[in-house]
Amino acid sequence: MTDMTDRKPPRMRPWLRVLLGISLALNLAVAGLAIGAAIRFGGAPEGARPPLPLGAMLYRELPREDRRALRDSSFGPREERAERRRADAAELDAALRAVPFDSARVEAFLAGQARRHSDLEQAMRAAWLRQVAGMSDAARAAFADRLSEAMVHHDRHHSR
Repeated sequence: MTDMTDRKPPRMRPWLRVLLGISLALNLAVAGLAIGAAIRFGGAPEGARPPLPLGAMLYRELPREDRRALRDSSFGPREERAERRRADAAELDAALRAVPFDSARVEAFLAGQARRHSDLEQAMRAAWLRQVAGMSDAARAAFADRLSEAMVHHDRHHSR
């Protein structure tokens, strides 16, 4: 008779290992999607997120097509924005890697960014005002209603 304690346990079949690997990968993907959705769509506890600026609410409550028109008129086409971002990133990278480091160069870059941001905000405000001024009385009243609801909703979710 053969001694049963000397036998090795049977090996796992290769197809079963593959199946377990796929199962693990799918479980990790689902967990990652759930965590990402929670972070992106409000997984933070109440009061943890900073309040929205009024300008963001003014923009957000416009109809989608009006927001798109404002964005395109103020920021320019997507390709131009991407090219500007790449050029700015390259300029900042070069300034940070320069030896010797020139803090005045970085300060000039940051000041230019601040000026462009301010100019963009002014252009966006003017475009928004033109958009609202061009609305009918009913459309403007509907916009005011949406804005009031958003502010009440925002205050209710961000008050302690």
